[in-house]
Amino acid sequence: MSLIPCNKPPQSMWTFAHARIAPPLSGRRVPEALTGDLVAENRFYGTTMPADIPQEQLRTLEPGQWLTADLCSFYCNEVGNVYLEGAPGRAKDLVVLHSRTWDLAHWTGGSPSKVRCQGATHVLEHNDLLYDLNPDGPIRTVVLILNSLDPLKPYDPEQKVQNILLRLAEGRPLREEKLHEINVYQPLMPQQPNYCDCGLYPGFFLSVFLEAPEVYTAHCLGTALIDGPIDKVWYHDRIKSSRTWLKTLVLTSAEIRQAALDFNTDLPPPIVM
Repeated sequence: MSLIPCNKPPQSMWTFAHARIAPPLSGRRVPEALTGDLVAENRFYGTTMPADIPQEQLRTLEPGQWLTADLCSFYCNEVGNVYLEGAPGRAKDLVVLHSRTWDLAHWTGGSPSKVRCQGATHVLEHNDLLYDLNPDGPIRTVVLILNSLDPLKPYDPEQKVQNILLRLAEGRPLREEKLHEINVYQPLMPQQPNYCDCGLYPGFFLSVFLEAPEVYTAHCLGTALIDGPIDKVWYHDRIKSSRTWLKTLVLTSAEIRQAALDFNTDLPPPIVM
C-alpha cells in the first residue's frame, strides 16, 4: 500500500538507524540457515515495520509459488527506497507501508500494533490530515489502489482507508471530519494470468508509477490520458522478469547480511536451544 501525499515544499533526505544485526537463531551461517532463521531484511526508509525473510520463505521465490506478505513488502520497500535515493528532496513524497497494514482497515485484534520504526518520521507527517500540520487547509491526499488480482473492486475502500489512517494516527489529533475528502482512486489495471504472482504486482506497478509520478497520477485521476491499451500503459509484459529480480534481490540481501555478520566479529553467538 502506498500513500501519495499533498504537494509540499521539498524536504531533505532522512533515514533511520538500523537495529544491530543479529546472527541466525540456529547459530549457523546465513547460507546454511535452518527453518525460522532470519536470512534477509528490508525496510522502507524509517516509516514502517521491516519485511523479515526467514529461511523457509526462500522456496516461495520459485515460479508457481505463492509469495508471502513479507516478500511482497520486501519488493515494495526496495522500489520505494531506490526512488528516494535517486530523487533528493522528495523524501516526503512517498510512504510505503507493509502489506499487513491493510489489516488495520478491519480493526482486527491480530493487526500490527506498530507500523513505524521508533524515532522515525511519523507516517502522517507526509500528508495534510493532522491538526498540528494543517489545521484548516484543504485536503489533497490521494490514495491509489492498484488491483490486479480481481476485476471486482474492494468493498467500501474509502471506509477502509479511513480506518487505517485512524490507527496510524496513534492518538494524535486527526481531522476526522475531513477524512471523507480523501480521494481514493482505483484505476483500471491489467489482470494477472494466474493467482501465484499477485505478490509481484504491487512492487512492479509501484516501480512503473514512480518512473513518472506526476504523469501517472494525472492518468489515475482521469485528468490526462496515456496513449495505448492498459497492458501497454503499465508495461504488463515486464512482470515476467519480476520474480527473478526479486529472488536475486533477496539472495543478495542474505549475502550482505552474512558479510556484515563476518565483519562484526564482536557479536555474541546465539544461544542454540
